[in-house]
Amino acid sequence: MTTNAPVGVGITADPSTARLRPGESERITLTLGTGSLPSEATAATGTIVVRVGGSPSVRVPWGLAIPSPDVRLLSQVSLRTSTGPVSDVTPDVLSLVVGAVTAGPELQVRPVDVLQVQLWRNGKLLGILARRRELLPGRYAFGLTGRGPDGSKLAPGRYQVRVVALPGDGTRPQSIGVDYAIP
Repeated sequence: MTTNAPVGVGITADPSTARLRPGESERITLTLGTGSLPSEATAATGTIVVRVGGSPSVRVPWGLAIPSPDVRLLSQVSLRTSTGPVSDVTPDVLSLVVGAVTAGPELQVRPVDVLQVQLWRNGKLLGILARRRELLPGRYAFGLTGRGPDGSKLAPGRYQVRVVALPGDGTRPQSIGVDYAIP
């Protein structure tokens, strides 16, 4: 196997060679290192050439989108409180924009792999109120019913609702918090 990769991309195969008999198969893991790419790079492409004894070579093209670590994956966060007592019927509503679509040389859709709505009090995580997976960019809303992660009613007092976005592209997790009061 040989590779054609741009400057700044290193490709390794594990195992680097394999000997197979007819009908056999083996999994080969390819790892792309992009640590030496220029910071303004948004994509990289190349070709992997697989040579099989007694047969023509096979060229396999590959492409890699390189996400910008500076893109905000959580924005426009607001908490609308109900006019009466908060309950299952009249919840407070946490709304926000999750993910992003970035313009530039190449358009990038930045989804969020896992989104958590966490409940905190006095600097201590009480638990996770909601967890959603594989969210495309868009506006999302969550009803806060005055109940904790275990379903019991929250004691009156001040809390913080923290939203955590875990991207699946290797960039850092992002979080944002809003104050939440139970009268």
